[in-house]
Amino acid sequence: MPRVSEVGGMVGFGGVYMHRPDLFKGFMFNYGLIWSHSTLDPVLKDLVRLKSANLNGCRY
Repeated sequence: MPRVSEVGGMVGFGGVYMHRPDLFKGFMFNYGLIWSHSTLDPVLKDLVRLKSANLNGCRY
């Protein structure tokens, strides 16, 4: 898979997303709501992140 350059002084996911700051802002708002204001157990949240990363071929 081709690599996308990182911009905006961020590395990894955030640096790639910063190609579209408007989308990044919306994503971070929703991400914050899901992960910061959830009643899910923190261990379960991490398992969800790991499973999602694995399904998407990301080396979490």
